[in-house]
Amino acid sequence: MSCDNASIKIINQFVDVAPLYAHVVNQQGWQYGLYPGLLGETYPAWHIHLSGRAHAKDKATYDEVLYAAPGLQPIADLYATIKEELAPGYGLVRAYINGHTYGMEGLPHRYAKPSDREKIVVIYLNPEWRDDWAGEMVFYDPARECVSVRPRPGRLLMFDGALLRASRPPGRLCPTLCMTLCFHLRPLRQQP
Repeated sequence: MSCDNASIKIINQFVDVAPLYAHVVNQQGWQYGLYPGLLGETYPAWHIHLSGRAHAKDKATYDEVLYAAPGLQPIADLYATIKEELAPGYGLVRAYINGHTYGMEGLPHRYAKPSDREKIVVIYLNPEWRDDWAGEMVFYDPARECVSVRPRPGRLLMFDGALLRASRPPGRLCPTLCMTLCFHLRPLRQQP
């Protein structure tokens, strides 16, 4: 599978992150450890599970659970916009927030098998991000060459869940947690 324009979509300034960032920072439930259900090896990170499945064998979608979750209205509203504008015909598999600090290496891994046809949407939440803070997301093509996407406030990154990828840690100069909001989406009807 190659990393071409059809596999990776970037939209800059998709959302005003200032109010979303304030909402996320005050969320209860931050945990440090392995986030369950990913395919491949990963290292621990900070995360908050918001909605959806925790196990890869669960094939249900959880849109209504996210919409009904107390305290998550800004996130549910953002998800509804993403679904309407970028992923009609898809349902929510899970939603969570990730946080990385200096030294938290990410190993190459996949979120899904190609047959799952999942899409992953990542929103960069930090209201400020400098290039010398690093924290790129790296995608690997079959020749093991890399395509790198840098964090930007409000940047939306959508990609095929079967792509091999890794999150690079923030650099030593980064004074904050690099935070992303993630939505995993699956087609509502399996197509032949």
